[in-house]
Amino acid sequence: MTYDFITIGAGHNGLACAAYLAKAGAKVLVLERSTRVGGACHTEEATLPGFKHNLCSVVHTHIPLSPVYRDLELERHGVKYVYPEYLRSTIFPDHRSIVMYREPERMAAELSKFSARDARTFSQLYQDYAEFIDSTYLPLMYSPPLPPSLQSAELEKSEEGRTLLQWQASSPVQLLNELFESEQVKVHFLARMTVLGFAPDQFGQGWICLFRILKAEAPICVGGSQQLAHGLRSVIEANGGVVQTDMEVKRILLRGNKAVGIEINDGTRVEAAKAVITNVEPKKSFLRMVGEEFLPSSFVTRVKNYHARGRSLFTLHLALSEPPQYRAGAQNPPVNLGFSQEMFGGTVQDQVRAYQEIALGRPLRNEMLQIPVPTLYDPSQAPAGKHTAVVWQYAPYSVEPEGPAGWKKLREEYAEHLLDLWRFYAPNMTKDKILGMAIHDPTDTERLNDNLVNGVDVVGDMTPDQMGYFRPFAGWSSYRTPVEGLYMCGGYCHPGGGVHAGAGHNAATVIVADFKLKKWWD
Repeated sequence: MTYDFITIGAGHNGLACAAYLAKAGAKVLVLERSTRVGGACHTEEATLPGFKHNLCSVVHTHIPLSPVYRDLELERHGVKYVYPEYLRSTIFPDHRSIVMYREPERMAAELSKFSARDARTFSQLYQDYAEFIDSTYLPLMYSPPLPPSLQSAELEKSEEGRTLLQWQASSPVQLLNELFESEQVKVHFLARMTVLGFAPDQFGQGWICLFRILKAEAPICVGGSQQLAHGLRSVIEANGGVVQTDMEVKRILLRGNKAVGIEINDGTRVEAAKAVITNVEPKKSFLRMVGEEFLPSSFVTRVKNYHARGRSLFTLHLALSEPPQYRAGAQNPPVNLGFSQEMFGGTVQDQVRAYQEIALGRPLRNEMLQIPVPTLYDPSQAPAGKHTAVVWQYAPYSVEPEGPAGWKKLREEYAEHLLDLWRFYAPNMTKDKILGMAIHDPTDTERLNDNLVNGVDVVGDMTPDQMGYFRPFAGWSSYRTPVEGLYMCGGYCHPGGGVHAGAGHNAATVIVADFKLKKWWD
């Protein structure tokens, strides 16, 4: 059988791209190696029956406000989100805390507990830049990246833009030191960066810190993250597309320099009349499925140099008889109602040192904990009166000197260590309150989804050389490839990792233009 488009990989970007094309009238096939769709949108009863655990993605920050949600009418296809009233909190070792609010006035009041000057600075930043972020951030995510020269030219036209250009060259730590005086305020905002995998002292990433300072949301997909994938699949099938799981693509078929179809592991071949679209990470897509002998040597070099060496995560998925109660809640009650709590030490240097230790392959002995409790706002993810929690601790993929295999020796002891660290802040989390636990070390992250190479949960490092116009490779950020009729749509493309479907949306926009299909969306 022949399809117009074949998408390899049913992660949310691949599904989103296929959904746009199916609604444009194209005949679409999506093939997925796993027995389920969704990629990092993975919900499973990993501990006990009735407890739904999101094994990778928990929060879909941009989806509900995105063009993808609107264009594909995802709510009509069963995808619904709830917005926690209390978003995140940073809890310090002395049990003081900062709760993050979406309303700027409440956020400024929270910061004023630590520094009146910092509260004023935050309010001024919001006044100067919030509208700019609203008008540019989502449009930049949901469109192919601008060349650096054009982006700089636009920013140079205003005083605010010129300031952003300087901040863009800074590191998050440098920018926070420039803006704020309170160590706790700096730690709080720096944690907003490091949770995304951005190194705190990495130059060339300071401007991203501004977005993380001013904008805060934590929308939770009702029923679990996998519901987003099910909704996207529903859109494809409602428009005549086909999604098949348990189908591993062995190679992409070429005729000359044109992609003309795929071959499945069992030898079955399927033709693509127009194009093949890969949602699979670059090295597998190009070095294995295409073959480097069919690609320009300069492109092969870029593929081989694409890196995923950043921090990974050691994760505990917990079934709880009750939610955590933090000592910090005695002074700041909303802490106990927060969707997620972060315990990142008391100083900026704690976060800097943690990243340095991880780079050396050393599991952290101090806390760099992030702990969401989705059931506080979506009770459907656990039996009545019960809860789920995720304990995330930053960790290296490879443990010195054994390498990745070193986690086999450490995982049980390290899990108990993390629970002890947590209990210092939430003493009610005694062993009898933990009804079930699933331990996932960084090698499990890659095992569950091998797009997340080395357990890096953003599909390749989000560093200046792999962001925007340079993601995945300089000169190849348009979702096209050197092979005619072969496109990219994964999280290794702009705007990067995370669940927002930006790459899937943008790839569909480029493909529709290239094949002169009806662009039915705005």
